[in-house]
Amino acid sequence: MSAGVRWSRRVLLVGGAALIGFGLWTAWSTVPSSQWPSALVWLAGGVVVHDAVLAPLAVAVGAWVLPRVPPVWRGPLRGGLLAAGTLGVLAIALVAGAADRRNPSVVPQDPLAAIAAAAIAVVIGAVVGAFLAGARPRGGDPDADRATSVSRARRSAGPRR
Repeated sequence: MSAGVRWSRRVLLVGGAALIGFGLWTAWSTVPSSQWPSALVWLAGGVVVHDAVLAPLAVAVGAWVLPRVPPVWRGPLRGGLLAAGTLGVLAIALVAGAADRRNPSVVPQDPLAAIAAAAIAVVIGAVVGAFLAGARPRGGDPDADRATSVSRARRSAGPRR
């Protein structure tokens, strides 16, 4: 590991720890103690939804969909699916906030139109990314290239004893 990577990791670790500390301090100082149980249930629910729904879904898509698409589409498809998943999580909060708004300035526009526009932007970004990846002079999927180079090395090494 290079010195630059080690330095970057340290900076990210310190920055992340500072942000976590700031978030905990803000929560401790601004959330009334009567709301702590519901806040903890909400946080635990996020962990459960991630582990029971989102992570298995991501693994299934990676195992079933990605091998069936051309190698040049795999990177942009991964990025597009990650962005779509993030958009889905944010869309839930946006729709929930718009459903019971007492103050119309909380979500001033139509949330479904905003979600649709963002989804279209994600799809366009994935398609443009795939075409740009296909236009690169060095083509191919890094995963496939690595697997090919490993199999070539094994063939050139001869039979195992």
